[in-house]
Amino acid sequence: MKRPIPALMLAAAAFVSMAPCHAQSSVTVFGLIDTGISHYRVHGGQRQTAQASDGLASSRLGLRGQEDLGGGLSAHFWLEGGVAVDDPAEFNFARRSTVGLTGPWGEVRLGRDYTPTYMIQSEFSGPWVTNGVGESLVYRGRATLYGSANGGQSTHVRASNSIGYFLPKSLGGFAGQLQYAFPEAEDGSQAGRYLGGKLTYKQGPWRLGVAYSRATGGRKAPGTRPRDLQSTSLGVAYDFGVASLEALYAKDHVAMPLGRKGLEGLTAGLTVPVGQGEFRVSYAQIDFSYPSDQARANKLAFGYVHHLSKRTALYATYAQVRNRGGAAFTVGGDPAGIRNQASSGQNFGIRHLF
Repeated sequence: MKRPIPALMLAAAAFVSMAPCHAQSSVTVFGLIDTGISHYRVHGGQRQTAQASDGLASSRLGLRGQEDLGGGLSAHFWLEGGVAVDDPAEFNFARRSTVGLTGPWGEVRLGRDYTPTYMIQSEFSGPWVTNGVGESLVYRGRATLYGSANGGQSTHVRASNSIGYFLPKSLGGFAGQLQYAFPEAEDGSQAGRYLGGKLTYKQGPWRLGVAYSRATGGRKAPGTRPRDLQSTSLGVAYDFGVASLEALYAKDHVAMPLGRKGLEGLTAGLTVPVGQGEFRVSYAQIDFSYPSDQARANKLAFGYVHHLSKRTALYATYAQVRNRGGAAFTVGGDPAGIRNQASSGQNFGIRHLF
């Protein structure tokens, strides 16, 4: 169901955020707008040039608020929805919709939230993660695997009906998340049952992370158990001062109707600050197996981001994917991939935070 952006609600929230209010509570309107021109090409196939959103970061609009309850305890909410700048036909709070409590013991959230599986990718998979032609190939492969394993619906990035716990921020560099999401249907026949956790550690220039999850859904046949998808992620990052390096290893497997399907992937990204901007480069490769065939793809992306201010940046990105063994990944857009054919593309755009 399409719904217009709730303008009246947002205007009211903006008024609340600007008007005098109780000293122990606050409400904030926030967002990000990213749009530009993109060109996509499937070698031996179609080409497309279009205005596209989210070349560098995901466009969004949201409300967040917090109330101090005393004794180190606070209540908070977060409502955030994606905005397609080139075609804002609908709006909902599907990016994140949570309410929770924070105290000396940590934080508890309820609602629709990001999964530990995705968060470890976001922290270690390189400069672009899910955005533009530079999007992480490991992310794209996992999105494909989660969708096919769960009947077209995915708990890869976010999970609805979830309960999450986050470790307190006073643990000497350690941070962690545990999350359980109830299935959409009582019999577990729909995607949504998710159990996962992650643990990260930061010390000086080093960052380390690990995550594990199990997701079920998409029954193979009437009377059978839901598919069981297991994901493991390992991340490492190092800040050299003149450049920062991130790397992520991923390994997933799931029982499918015709056999066991698996994914193994590795991605690494380098960011080099130069003056008011930064150069970015990433490389990734993934292997799919199902059940004995093996499809492979690798991706190289590089780009430049020029910061006009703390809020506004211009960017340009180029990426190419090479497919083998029957793989048909693309760098984005509408052109359909062709098995064993390469795909390439460019993004040019502007990103503004508010």
